[in-house]
Amino acid sequence: MQQIKNNALVSNSLFIFLTRFFPSLANTIVLILFSRNLDKETYGLYQNFWIQLNILFPIACFGIHVLLVTYSPAIMVRLMTSLKAKHYVVYSFWVMLFSSVFALLQFKALALNFIVPLFFLLSYSLSFILESTLIVFKSFKALVTISFFYSVAFTALHWAYLHYEFPLQALFVFLLFITSVRLLLYAFISNSNVKKYENAPLQQDVSLKNVRSLWLHLGLYDVLQVLFSWADKFIMSLILIASVSAVYYNGAMNIPFLPLLLSAAGSAILIQLSTTDKEKEPAHTLRLLNQSGRMLSSIVFPVFLFLLLFRYELFSVLLSDQYLASVPVFLVAIMSLPLRAYTFTTVLQNHHRGAIINIGAILDIVIACLLIYPFYKWFGLPGVAMAFVVTTYLQAGYYLYHTARTLNVKIPALLPFRNWVVKLIVLAIVFIIIHYLLSYFFAPAITLILGGMLSVIIILISLWIELKNNKVVYGKALS
Repeated sequence: MQQIKNNALVSNSLFIFLTRFFPSLANTIVLILFSRNLDKETYGLYQNFWIQLNILFPIACFGIHVLLVTYSPAIMVRLMTSLKAKHYVVYSFWVMLFSSVFALLQFKALALNFIVPLFFLLSYSLSFILESTLIVFKSFKALVTISFFYSVAFTALHWAYLHYEFPLQALFVFLLFITSVRLLLYAFISNSNVKKYENAPLQQDVSLKNVRSLWLHLGLYDVLQVLFSWADKFIMSLILIASVSAVYYNGAMNIPFLPLLLSAAGSAILIQLSTTDKEKEPAHTLRLLNQSGRMLSSIVFPVFLFLLLFRYELFSVLLSDQYLASVPVFLVAIMSLPLRAYTFTTVLQNHHRGAIINIGAILDIVIACLLIYPFYKWFGLPGVAMAFVVTTYLQAGYYLYHTARTLNVKIPALLPFRNWVVKLIVLAIVFIIIHYLLSYFFAPAITLILGGMLSVIIILISLWIELKNNKVVYGKALS
């Protein structure tokens, strides 16, 4: 039985990751194409649209998409049907408010028709909420299929923009169309799933007061996390000229796919914990956390080392030499990547410790803001990124401390520490050798291609080893 649950964790994580992988891949392809083919001014205007969208749409969602994956399908449907019409009216007003703010920003920057960005943020926000709904329903095939075709259409529209040179404003109109189609498909599938669980029995009673409290905490936490991740880019998109904003954005960009891994793993663990009997905790929770940490590190550590050692090849080959000035910022920004090998707030969320989560998030952004100025004076522009890296490590320690207290265990029990140390040392040696040999014998483009291929092979080998070890440790020991 335990082996089945462990397999479900891996399977659910994979499907959730794939759902969000394809749009992220499409965004990465577009980033490369536009960096190489557009002037900095136009590229900056384009990226400013997405920077401002990415900081406003999570505020519009306000934690609903995070709250949903905390519960089983039956409980989620019961909560949805218990809401009154006034609740939907108030939330509609909330979403329209921030959609209007976004529309005003784009009207000023792009002279874009007010209606387009208004409905863009509206459709984008609701799609994100319904995506979480379908994850709870485990409608993974539909999610992955829709995600794939949406991403293909997204990439094709940007390719057409480069080749047919229609106005940038027209590109966003076409993007609104495919975003709206995705929303309608999500709504149709969600509605059919809701009907299946309307009369389903509840495995446990849920206090609406606790749900409301958790939602407010999660909403605040999600907003704070967004602010922490996008605040510097958002401010620069407002106060700097577009060309300078483009240089900073490419240096401090969020690494594609890794946030998706963390989100997928965290959602999968929450789905598992939502159906776990309380008497099985904390032992079962510790197994899930350690399994997730080992699996994620098999991907995160190789990606981190690849980005660290191949950073100059990445910028010169993929983004062109005009963005080499972004490399020092990039070097500092990726130093927090190893922390992506762990889901720090999952247990706290499952135990409704929203206050603890938010205190950590508030301390995170406050300390980062306090460090920005002195770090900038000491280290220049990379110091801005360094302030956020330092506080990320402080926040991780804070969450580990409170997770250990929640489960009544010691901090080392939460982490596969020995596995991480051995893995990081071995992989570092391997990647240093690979980069030295490739850069010695080949040009940057070939070095980057071969380095990327070898990194994928290393990740697959590492995952295979972990899956094999997991089967031995958890399958045999618990059978």
